[in-house]
Amino acid sequence: MPDISYVLPVFNKAAALPFFIRSLRAQTGEFSAEYIFVDDLSSDASLAVLRAETADMANVQIIENTRNAGPAIRLNQGAALAGGRYLALFDCDEVLAPNAIATLLGLATRHDADMVHGKWHKTTDPIDQIQATAIATDVTCKVFQSPLERVLGRGIVRMTWLVERALFLQAGGCDEAVFVQDESLPLRLSAHARCLVDSAAIVTWVPDAGSHLSDNKIQQHHDRFMTFYHFLRQHPDLPVKSRTRLAVKCVSAARKALRDGCALPGLKVQFAYFAGKAGLLSPDSSLLDTFHDVFAHLPAIRRPDFP
Repeated sequence: MPDISYVLPVFNKAAALPFFIRSLRAQTGEFSAEYIFVDDLSSDASLAVLRAETADMANVQIIENTRNAGPAIRLNQGAALAGGRYLALFDCDEVLAPNAIATLLGLATRHDADMVHGKWHKTTDPIDQIQATAIATDVTCKVFQSPLERVLGRGIVRMTWLVERALFLQAGGCDEAVFVQDESLPLRLSAHARCLVDSAAIVTWVPDAGSHLSDNKIQQHHDRFMTFYHFLRQHPDLPVKSRTRLAVKCVSAARKALRDGCALPGLKVQFAYFAGKAGLLSPDSSLLDTFHDVFAHLPAIRRPDFP
């Protein structure tokens, strides 16, 4: 059993993959690893690039698919094949710091954490010119024994995770009813985790160019709402405080979608927003169901393509 399983969904990343894979190969530290690339029916040369760049690497699986299903489903597909104690989860159009995994693994071991999150640095440099620097040995971090409480805060959605595979399986991975997994994965993991480390380490460098699935604002609002709505309805036994925070996040996503042109019932959204501000929003409010019905029928939204 390897220490680390890299689980890496791929969709049309041919131009970036050589540089990402080279940063994988350059990782320092004493750990064993396997590499699971899951292609989501790329229409560019991603598969050919994957084969060429990993031809002399050991413990590589390249999974081909015959339909495009979205990153949430593909991440779960790759995780189901993984054998490592930890899953390393990143986007494939970035460049990792040379000691990214060693740093995250060290934090997991030191704090007995089953979830470790790293930071990312956006740069205007094209990916072929990025020189990712090593992480300092004295990097700061915050440790949370109540992971769900931290995840319901802010700023922890980027795919820069090291998580125990057992935790991933226990949580059921990503919500497969939501196309983009950025919000659903940490939320679902945190409901079962014993300890989350939120590190200040910059583990990946991100070129400020290219196309990302989550750049579409309406898609982003839709996926955020659905993530929190599904989780809220599926976990009626959570503490009232946590369920109320989930409801408030649903309303926040609806309000932003309304601002950006979605045909949501404006007066009801505003009422729910002010009710949340006043501490009067019920997590069982039928207003959330009303907003869900609108989001479920929005046009031009990518949704998982179930067989």
